[in-house]
Amino acid sequence: MKQTATLVLALALLVSACNRGLPSSLDTASLDPSQDHLKIASYYTREAALSRQKAEEQANRALVYERLFGPESDWVTGAKLLAQYYEDAARDQDRQASLHLELAGRRPVNQ
Repeated sequence: MKQTATLVLALALLVSACNRGLPSSLDTASLDPSQDHLKIASYYTREAALSRQKAEEQANRALVYERLFGPESDWVTGAKLLAQYYEDAARDQDRQASLHLELAGRRPVNQ
């Protein structure tokens, strides 16, 4: 199980290192009206889509690993945990996008 935790941590660090980010002039943590909240919302929407894609890829890997190594394998557990991490990240990114749409005076599309 320690190997699984190490694998998940290493993959999470790799993901965060590959993050493209926003231009330095935009502050995603700011609720300041002078920020371009539509651009920030667009960023979060794109990131949520990428996170969902990564979650799907990890779920597919878990299925492959299950066939190769058995359902109790650390590889299966790690892939499932990583898929859950990406799903959680996507939900958080959707919430951030909705918040910034509201700050821009727009209603979120899904509400």
